[in-house]
Amino acid sequence: MNRRLLYITLKQGNASSSFIQYLKSHQVPLYNIRFKQQEITFSVAHSHLPTIRKARRNYYVKLKIRYATPNRILQKDFVSIFGLLLLLVIPVVFSQFVWKIDVEASTVELEDEVYQYLTEELAIQVPVRSGQFIDDYLLRQQLMERFREFSWIHITKQGSHITVAPQLAPKLSNPKKTTQKQHLIASNSGVITHFKISSGVRKVSPNETVYKGDTLVSGVLERDGTNFVVDAQGEVFADYWLESTFSIPKQVTLNVLVDYGWEYKWNWLQLQKAWQEQSIKPLKTIVTHKPYRKFEQKTEQIEEDEIDTFVLPLLHEKMIQSLPLKSTIKNEKLLHVTTDDDTVKGKVLFLVNENIAQPRPIDQGE
Repeated sequence: MNRRLLYITLKQGNASSSFIQYLKSHQVPLYNIRFKQQEITFSVAHSHLPTIRKARRNYYVKLKIRYATPNRILQKDFVSIFGLLLLLVIPVVFSQFVWKIDVEASTVELEDEVYQYLTEELAIQVPVRSGQFIDDYLLRQQLMERFREFSWIHITKQGSHITVAPQLAPKLSNPKKTTQKQHLIASNSGVITHFKISSGVRKVSPNETVYKGDTLVSGVLERDGTNFVVDAQGEVFADYWLESTFSIPKQVTLNVLVDYGWEYKWNWLQLQKAWQEQSIKPLKTIVTHKPYRKFEQKTEQIEEDEIDTFVLPLLHEKMIQSLPLKSTIKNEKLLHVTTDDDTVKGKVLFLVNENIAQPRPIDQGE
């Protein structure tokens, strides 16, 4: 039942007296009756408004009706309390999901291409729980393997919003052009995967095994028994196995992430003030939050069965940093491991994809 009071004003006269008598006969309680010079004012409960309208039609009186108290946004009842709790809880629950993925690249075309790769080939769909989102390291590795022109992928997480910002490899300054033409030969043995050449004649095909010194792209074009010097420019990528040895202490000290999340701080003074004033305050003035991470130093003893999960990722990162700019590591294999009292030693094979094209000047006789 609506218990709000209505403030009613009507002119004095015979009709007004009959109007008030009608309300009393129908057991409508009147409050704060005032007789002024030409007006009668009183208050009545909102629930009796139908009776007042019926009496007005019967006695043809003109009324001015308004609420005696202004409408409050927040009422001191269960519905208001429940709504306020939802207002505070829903943002916290929604912040546990990733709702939007943006790509910031140097061109719009590149942004569309990367976004299409994320949503179609990697099948990333939003919304998704933050804990179920693909790991940053894995996402960066897949993007850099797919787009070889990227030198790094910046991944920024801000609340429920993730921004992927690929960084293009810096363009090397063009060396001074010379009149000397060249072939492209293999600087290492491997299996050809793909080409990026701007001029020259291919001498090998993808999935073909080549050896160090073989001609990959010729700078001489043969046509109808005549040779034309066209020069060979570009890159030729091939897979090859690279062996690496390692020696690390068995006992290592690590900074381990043991806890992470958000710290929430309630401003009870602002909340109490909003409750007393029956007004809505911005949520950020009532509750603030900031992310936190807690690390602990932990000493671990490396065992042989932990090489795959503990040592190989470190060696992978170290190896990729030592390779040329556009190189990638596709796979790694552990050859053997030996341990003694305080050291773990072993050998690892890395399957590297790298540009093996090396220029070689064209002889005058060619």
